[in-house]
Amino acid sequence: MILNTPLQLVLAKSFIKGKAKNQINYIKYLNKYHKNLTSNIVKMEHFLKKSAKSITINELMGYEGNISSFYWKSLRVILDAPFEKRVTFGAKDIVNSSLNYGYAILYGKIQHSLVYAGLSLNISFLHSLDDKKPTLTFDMIEEFRTFIVDRTIVSMINKDEPIKLGNDGLLTKKSRQLISKNIKEKLGSYTMWKKESVKIENIIQTQSYNLKKVVEDNTLKYKPFIGKF
Repeated sequence: MILNTPLQLVLAKSFIKGKAKNQINYIKYLNKYHKNLTSNIVKMEHFLKKSAKSITINELMGYEGNISSFYWKSLRVILDAPFEKRVTFGAKDIVNSSLNYGYAILYGKIQHSLVYAGLSLNISFLHSLDDKKPTLTFDMIEEFRTFIVDRTIVSMINKDEPIKLGNDGLLTKKSRQLISKNIKEKLGSYTMWKKESVKIENIIQTQSYNLKKVVEDNTLKYKPFIGKF
């Protein structure tokens, strides 16, 4: 009932706002130490403001692409490992391979939370519907990627933790185990949210229930998770 109504665009904007604000806040945090990311932050904030005025989801996704472009450019500057660009499928470098593996763990956690909340995985508001894919998981993960996965992987790489690729170009078993351990520790850690100290994995579950409430009662407003960096 929400699809193709103004509420669909409102929800889509919420997911993008959560993603973009977390990306901007993380780069601001890194800029305290690196001092050379200010121009990228200004551009990201510019496109975030423009995205709020989007009248279609395609327009919204265009602005999201602009924000993410400056986000990844910023990370390229501070990463102590080769990183040319973001690669989702078939990555053969340590940074992208590690990010993809971390996202896969987060996907599982978010998908479980959405099902537990009683939502249909195949009805999404930002990403295109696909009966064969859990597209609602793609929506919800946006506001958690940076806070949970990106900063964990960046920290691991810059601390020179032993992440390695095998001869096949894929992460070694020990590397996968190390990434899994770190991501799960992050999910089990606590952060300040709504003036309380809350376990991060519980925030994912709460956000899933909050989304369900908005689906059931269209007068409510969905507020994305924006973390403290």
